[in-house]
Order: sequence, then C-alpha cells, then structure tokens
Amino acid sequence: MNSEKNAAIRSEVFKQELASSLLSKKVSTIKKVAKQIRRQRIEGLDQALAEALDFVMTKPRSWEAQHELILTIAATECISLIPYLEKLVQGNYSATVLYRSLALAIVYLQNKEKKELSYVYSILESGNQNLFAGALLGLNQREVVLSHEEVQDFYSAAKREVYLENFRQVISPIQVLVSMAYLFEDRERQELISYCQELNSAFFSSIITNLNKNKKIPNL
Repeated sequence: MNSEKNAAIRSEVFKQELASSLLSKKVSTIKKVAKQIRRQRIEGLDQALAEALDFVMTKPRSWEAQHELILTIAATECISLIPYLEKLVQGNYSATVLYRSLALAIVYLQNKEKKELSYVYSILESGNQNLFAGALLGLNQREVVLSHEEVQDFYSAAKREVYLENFRQVISPIQVLVSMAYLFEDRERQELISYCQELNSAFFSSIITNLNKNKKIPNL
C-alpha cells in the first residue's frame, strides 16, 4: 500500500513539474514539454495546457509550438477543453495549419465515447481546406466507422473545387478520405480508387494499391 501511495505522490509531483514548465512562458520549453506529455499520454493537465496555449497564441511566429500544444490537448483526452478549442478555431491565422490541428483536436475529442459528426457536417460548406481535412483526420485517428451515407456526404464535399486547390502541396480532404479507406466498405473503396485514378496524381498512384489493406496513419 505504501509503495502505491509513494508512486501516486511521485506521479503528482511529476505532473506539477510539467505544469510549471508549461507555464514558464518560454516557447522552446513549452514546445518540448508538450511533446513529452503527448508521447507519454500524461493526462490531467488540461488547465496548464490551455494556459500555455493561450500564451503561445500571442506569438504569431510560434506556430509549431501552437500546433504541438493542440495535438497534445487531443492526445491526452482534454475533453473539458472542447469549448475552448471551438472558440480558438474562429480566429484568423496566417499559419493555416492551425485550422487543421484545431479541427482534428475538436473532432478527436468529441468522438471519444461515441460517434459525433455534428462539427464535421457544420464545416462542409466552410471552403476551408485545412479545417475539413483536420476534421476528417480526427475521425481517422479515432477509427470512426462511417455509414454509406456519411461517406458519400464527405466524399461529395471533398470533390468540390475549393477543396482540391493545391492538393498536391497541402493535405486535402480527399487525401484524408483515401487514408481512411481501410475503414470503408468495398464499394466506397472502389469509388475512391476510380476517382483517384482520374486525378492522376503521383500521391494517389503511390497509395492506391494500399486502399484494400488495413493501413492506418500513425497515432497522434
């Protein structure tokens, strides 16, 4: 019993040290510690992570630290921070990758207990490529199984011209759908294969052969 108590105390002290580092107001330290927390899946640091993100969001050039903190919030299951993330995603950011990481985090956290697609549907008409791609990445990370109708809804939206702009340079919604194909029924996979062949992109050519295999992108 004493050994368990001592272990719990050590764990709490370690968390306090991590929280202190997150609140150090040193961007390099915050980024490093956030990555450690994410890799070790250390939960219970919601407030410190939010305060750290608040701080780095005032540093426009620190988008890598911002991105790391957002992913850490998702990976450590900070459900309490969903409203906070939903508020952040309404901002205007020059580093557009933030829209992708914020949407990923929101959808990932929303789908912890059960399938929840309301946010994904709410942004289908946004025209924001990073936002839509991020939301789909959140579903992929949770391995959410979509119905035929849901796949068709997202597939139809992802084929819109606004979501195909620069798809060879940035992660697009259609690319994420391809990476999710192992979760789809055969007919959806075959439809994606045909469409990707029409696009004639080296990106798709290199992965079409994996569409019928159980391939999953790395975890957060």
